[in-house]
Amino acid sequence: MKKIKYPLILILAFTSFNLLAQGKKIIVMNQYWAKEGKIEEVYQHRLHASEVRKQLGLAVGRVLLNTSTDGEGPHVIWECEYPSKEAREKDTELLDESGQFDAVMEKMGTLIDKFQRTVYETGGE
Repeated sequence: MKKIKYPLILILAFTSFNLLAQGKKIIVMNQYWAKEGKIEEVYQHRLHASEVRKQLGLAVGRVLLNTSTDGEGPHVIWECEYPSKEAREKDTELLDESGQFDAVMEKMGTLIDKFQRTVYETGGE
């Protein structure tokens, strides 16, 4: 009986580790700092960008407008959650291959002073 327990414990531990690793989600946060007087236009264009993603069958995410009046932080944030690192990679691959998002990014570049992307990983939920 003791000989069976050790391999069984290893199998259970390995299976648990794999399940935890598979449960890690990826969250992408794009932050936009608008040029003077362009906050609303940046917000509307990011909504448009999400619509383009939807038409391509990609994750839409959500668009956040900073309502703070202190001027700190980004004006607009796009946030999107992916079920895995692989799903995120496939999303960006399909987006790049389509070419339809190039014009969206080009126009956004004329509306913002600063852009920052941060990618987070959850702890395996």
